[in-house]
Amino acid sequence: MKNFCLILFVFLLITLSSNAAIKVMPTILELNANDARGDYITASIDIQGGADELIRFKIYPEYFKISQQGTMEIIENSQDADYLIKNVRFVPNEFTLQNGRTQKIRLTVSNLKSIPDGESRMVLFLEDVDAKEVYLPSGKKDVSTKLIVKTRVGIPVYLDKGRFVKCAQIEKFDIEKQNNEIKTSLKLVSTGNSKVRYTGKAQIIKDKKLIGEYPVKNSVISANNVLFANDTIPLKDIRENGNYTVRIILQYSDEKGKLKNIIKENQFIIDNFTSTQI
Repeated sequence: MKNFCLILFVFLLITLSSNAAIKVMPTILELNANDARGDYITASIDIQGGADELIRFKIYPEYFKISQQGTMEIIENSQDADYLIKNVRFVPNEFTLQNGRTQKIRLTVSNLKSIPDGESRMVLFLEDVDAKEVYLPSGKKDVSTKLIVKTRVGIPVYLDKGRFVKCAQIEKFDIEKQNNEIKTSLKLVSTGNSKVRYTGKAQIIKDKKLIGEYPVKNSVISANNVLFANDTIPLKDIRENGNYTVRIILQYSDEKGKLKNIIKENQFIIDNFTSTQI
């Protein structure tokens, strides 16, 4: 009998669903070393498994950078100054979740004086020790498909220290109309030494009147770097030909916790509207 085995590793950066087999609180750790009373700062993470599950996890750290697309890039053997792992200790490093019980992971960032000003980071991975085997019908005679599934959950850990700055702007905003949608393309620039995490919305305006409003994708701009962000804005609220404006409004909190707005506009024309078009 012929056998086919497919190895599948499922990497989950953050588990948010209430129906998930594992719950993590908080899903991101953001620490301010300036709040520390000594040369160290502590934090904790609560991990909870499913009510009828038995899962054993091992815990290990990795260093990462935020890419220009806002994704996490794991970097091996880094010598960068913002490498946080060397200053972090956590307990336990392996544990079992059973019957919905909660496990607390305690984390200490020590020797803060050795950490440079600005942002340092790492990600704390939880990986199940025992891979799960899932058999799937292949639809072919004498062929079986086996998935070996290993789940990895990552909790990003950020530390800001000393004189850190969170500052961003939209450098470029392009717009393209395709059928019944607007494709937007942004180039955002972070000029500070700490990341900027933003939320936002897009508004469609005609003759100074708001026609429609839609959320845009939230993302993160790395410190002293750029982010290229693309989004799709529907045109379902447009009812006539004419000149329109898309206004992008992004919000983030600066290093003092003050809410900042980034606003940028661009125009487009609707010249072929029909009542059945949208």
